[in-house]
Amino acid sequence: MKEVKITPPEGYEVDKENSTFECIKFKPIEPQLPKTWEEFCETHPVKPGECYLGYGVYSNITKINYKNVRRALPMTMLPSLEYAKAMLALCQLIQLRNCYNNGWEPDWDNDSNKYCIEVFKEQIIRSVHTNNTYVLTFKSEVLRNEFFENFKDLIETAKPLL
Repeated sequence: MKEVKITPPEGYEVDKENSTFECIKFKPIEPQLPKTWEEFCETHPVKPGECYLGYGVYSNITKINYKNVRRALPMTMLPSLEYAKAMLALCQLIQLRNCYNNGWEPDWDNDSNKYCIEVFKEQIIRSVHTNNTYVLTFKSEVLRNEFFENFKDLIETAKPLL
């Protein structure tokens, strides 16, 4: 009896339901979605180009150029330099927003106006909302507008996460 070994192309597996002895069919491997962060770390090695925010006063962004397991790294990875810069900018904007609001936090159950900065159709806009939640929300229109003018560059950098 002769034995034949068939190796599916990368990213494919044998479609056992639709294959016969004479005709082997392949189907794309369905990705197994992780159920926890730990499972994600175990099954998804770091890819070149991913970045993380470093420690220290200046929160340097470090680009990863080697493969490694995520759980061995001291912090959470971001998928690209653009997202690392956006995350750093967003962290800074949140601190600045809190400073501008001087302890005020929006009550989204209350129908009063909240003055927001958001992304709408790929454009950064100033808006007023009562119940929709936005990260960059201010207690007054004056504060929102001043924040917008002072931090346009940071807001543009954080845009992918807003």
